[in-house]
Amino acid sequence: MKDWIDLKGQVQKHVDRGLDLGGVPSNKFAMFLYSSNYYRVSGYGRCLYEGGADRYVSGTTATQLMNIYDLDRVLRNLILDGVGVFEPTLRGRVAFHVAKVIGGGDAYLQEDLYLPAGPEPATTDVGARKRWHAEVRNRDKVLESFRAIQTRDEIFIRHHINKGDPVPFWAAIEVVSLGTFSRFLRALRDKTVLEPVTRSLQLEDEPKLLQAVQNITFLRNIAAHHGRLWNRRFDGHVTLPAIALRVKRQYLSPKTPAAALTLLAGLVDQIEASTHYSKNLLDLIHSDPAFVDGYYRPVL
Repeated sequence: MKDWIDLKGQVQKHVDRGLDLGGVPSNKFAMFLYSSNYYRVSGYGRCLYEGGADRYVSGTTATQLMNIYDLDRVLRNLILDGVGVFEPTLRGRVAFHVAKVIGGGDAYLQEDLYLPAGPEPATTDVGARKRWHAEVRNRDKVLESFRAIQTRDEIFIRHHINKGDPVPFWAAIEVVSLGTFSRFLRALRDKTVLEPVTRSLQLEDEPKLLQAVQNITFLRNIAAHHGRLWNRRFDGHVTLPAIALRVKRQYLSPKTPAAALTLLAGLVDQIEASTHYSKNLLDLIHSDPAFVDGYYRPVL
């Protein structure tokens, strides 16, 4: 079990590992740790360590560490601005086209709207059976979230409930989480209903739409919970549509923050019919050489 360490001791731990405070007073760096959490800052610090050692690269300064931390914070805010354009747009367009097909009732609560399309396959194909079970789990989570909406206190939800009417899809889709929304899109049995949405965003096909929503959801969750994006490897695979390739600045590995950020930049630019967002976002990433490397070539 690790012992609690006071602020002076936290500063000393960084100094002992080779961090040069330089012109940063010890008490100022202590307040930085106090406001940011020693553990959170350590994630950034480790990206500046010597390879295979628990020690900072020689010459690493507290100013460098604090600047990178602050730049990452500014970038997270820009991400949330972009998601604030993309997410409502996507929800609105999906609500419009799905409701056109299923009507204003509660058809979205029916299992036959979703995958899987039939009973568990009678086959020895392990992969096919795993996919079926995964689809069942995904469908059940979506339905659980939609059913929970019926007891929500939002005025526009209670309006329908109090009248004895079903909550229409266009209202229900507004209050589920972005994660559930992403699950809903993947769960739909007939994805041709998404074709108009896909075309409106200038994406090549429905798989690109589904992948984009999944990638943006992951990116949004990190930003919303103040997580480190700089030097963070992505588990998922970011697939870049043509609208994102148009704004990219350099080679993008599909498992990097830069790929997800470029995807968001391309989507927002397309929606707003402007290059203002991508310029602001990518200019920030490219504002510092060390910052660039942490997004295009993450180490942790």
